[in-house]
Amino acid sequence: MRRAWPVVAAMVAALAIATATSAASLPALRPVVLPRDHGAHPAFQVEWWYTAGTVANHRGRDFFWFATVWAGEGFVLAKVNVVDLQADRIVLSKEYVAAGALTSGQTRMDVDGFGLGRQPRSVLGRWSVDAPVPGKGRLRLSLTPVQPYVLNGSHGIVPEGPGATSAYYSDPRLAARGTLVLDGQPSRVSGQGWFDHQWGNFATNSASWHWNWFACQFQDGSDLMLYQFITPAGRPTGVQSATFVSRHGVSTHPRRFTAVPLGPAIRPAGATGTYPLRWRLNVPSVHVNVTLKARARHQFISNQYLPGFWEGAAAITRGAPGACIVESTRETTSTF
Repeated sequence: MRRAWPVVAAMVAALAIATATSAASLPALRPVVLPRDHGAHPAFQVEWWYTAGTVANHRGRDFFWFATVWAGEGFVLAKVNVVDLQADRIVLSKEYVAAGALTSGQTRMDVDGFGLGRQPRSVLGRWSVDAPVPGKGRLRLSLTPVQPYVLNGSHGIVPEGPGATSAYYSDPRLAARGTLVLDGQPSRVSGQGWFDHQWGNFATNSASWHWNWFACQFQDGSDLMLYQFITPAGRPTGVQSATFVSRHGVSTHPRRFTAVPLGPAIRPAGATGTYPLRWRLNVPSVHVNVTLKARARHQFISNQYLPGFWEGAAAITRGAPGACIVESTRETTSTF
């Protein structure tokens, strides 16, 4: 859930972009309707398009990627982060920032050389990422949904914290293909990804500034997304949501689940908080009870304009086989 709810709020503060519009005049959310809502919603305070997943080159070497665009009042910001999971190191990382607002319905975002956009070549369309990192390399991916989009919450509206909501939908499975260039050497890569799109009026809602988010793709074809808001100390606030998609494509929204951090926890270089390397997720109503372990220790994303946060690949070490993405933040400041 991206990963970005509180991040965007903190980014707004870090960039000193104040919300000049009174709360009474902000637009109300309406149920998500696709394909209408694939495009930008600039009347709202914050919005983002998120992609992440794991790809492998022809030698079977795995890389985790994260590529996201955030938009707020008067700015657009993007981030790419690529981790070599075998070497346990970040091989590409860059922030991109540009002044200005998106236009209503815009589905292609270009930010200082970074590109993320949608091409409606089929019923489900296709997303693309192009992230050059001068002197380091480039990530170019074509991301094709292999199953229908899923509306989270109630008709695509989810709790964002006490008194706040957001629009939120996902595509839990993307076929990812493209090219990863490192140190001048291009490699064809392919794998599987996750897509999220979220928007709303919650930039100043401090109750949404810390969270844990999980996205799991199981080998039997089912998928799970769940998130919980937490205090700065890491305790759940009780505001949470989940979506489970069965292997037959039927989505439900379990109300009860637990996400328990397990040791060990680490404090990455540059971080102000600690991050668990293992988790246990239990969703009784859909018979999911799994233990996760981070596939690499160096998956903390440091930023200049955003507070840092954990965004990385995790293996399921107990329970139904599959793979997960974990996003978590305890950070309160950026280095800007």
